[in-house]
Amino acid sequence: MKIKIVAALFVAAIALIILSLPTPRQESAENSNSFILGPVKIFDGETISKAAYVEVLDGYIKDLHMEQPDSQLRKVDGQNRWLVPGLIDAHVHTWGDALEQSLERGVTTVIDMFGHPNFLRQHQPQRATTKFSRKADIFGAGLLITAPNGHGTQYGIEVSTLSKPQEAEKLIKQRINAGSDFIKIVYTRNGSAYAHAPSISEQGLQAAIRAAHKQNYLAVVHIADHDSALDAVEAGADGLVHSFFDQPVSDELLALLKINGVFVIPTMTVYEGMLRGSINDEILLNNETLKISASAKSTLNRNFPNSGRFPEHFYTNLLINTKRMHNTGIPILAGSDAPNPNTAHGWSLLVELLLFQEAGMPTEAILKSATSKPADAFSLADRGRIREGMKADFLLLQKSPYKDLKTILEPLRVWKNGYLVSSKDSARNH
Repeated sequence: MKIKIVAALFVAAIALIILSLPTPRQESAENSNSFILGPVKIFDGETISKAAYVEVLDGYIKDLHMEQPDSQLRKVDGQNRWLVPGLIDAHVHTWGDALEQSLERGVTTVIDMFGHPNFLRQHQPQRATTKFSRKADIFGAGLLITAPNGHGTQYGIEVSTLSKPQEAEKLIKQRINAGSDFIKIVYTRNGSAYAHAPSISEQGLQAAIRAAHKQNYLAVVHIADHDSALDAVEAGADGLVHSFFDQPVSDELLALLKINGVFVIPTMTVYEGMLRGSINDEILLNNETLKISASAKSTLNRNFPNSGRFPEHFYTNLLINTKRMHNTGIPILAGSDAPNPNTAHGWSLLVELLLFQEAGMPTEAILKSATSKPADAFSLADRGRIREGMKADFLLLQKSPYKDLKTILEPLRVWKNGYLVSSKDSARNH
């Protein structure tokens, strides 16, 4: 009798344990990273695709289809909305929850232009997986190459500096060993009117670029004026991570940029804050439908100390330079420079795209500037496009971005690694 009672209690205990276990996840079926999405209209990173259905398997795009494929995979109704690749912010500085903030706005990958190597190394493994994540992927420069007391030394991060050209190879190897994905160099021409900090010499610039290329690493240069840009391009820079507004871009510089295949990240948003300071009110802060966090509003409302002291035509120069470079065939990449004053992670990349529109760039080129163009420039082989083999990072938009680019401000859905990480619409699974 006692044995029967003990056995009954044992069975009851096992049953209780089973009942207390988490229910096999219905939500995991609905939020797995394998599914068929459609029908949708697709901007594929280059142009409008003829396909209407995207087949996703284990977080990667397996195939695109004209018609709904015969498949056992879960179906997600795209309601004929617009699908675009996850956005890439080509100029940020990340720490804390910056990667989470970025992903919330549909920025699925960021290019960090200067940050602590530990933060970069911590998050590098994530980008090689399709595990569930609420963070954007990060590629980064780690520590930059700058002069003693130069730009980048004022933020509390210990930075070994370049005093003479002969030190370049050693410093480049240090950056690579610390995990840098590419090399960023800070340079201002001697005597420049915009010499905002001590700079490495032109010979140091040339030596740093040579040393980076010797290791088969991309070398990008932080400049802030036309003549420094000219020196950087002549020295062999692969990209300029800012534009300039001190003068209209010269034919000489345009020709060199084109011949050398140099890309430019204008960072118009941060410059707009210095020169005009109205875009955030116009696009973000006075729009009551946008849910902007208090921390984002704080940096969006911050100003540089010298804001408003520049001549009015400097802003006109900024617009003209962006348009002329694009018209010449220079690859233009979208980068926010967040979280500098006048910017916030995620939000300001969207503002940057709208400023490109103000500068006169066509919509398709603007969309490419935050998708395929940065992917190509930084050799990010598995993102920036909606096609077979790419990561399933994409945004579902309410309207056609070709007709209303502001639709990017409020994506209906965001997928990262094929997982739905944000949803504001009524798209259905069936």
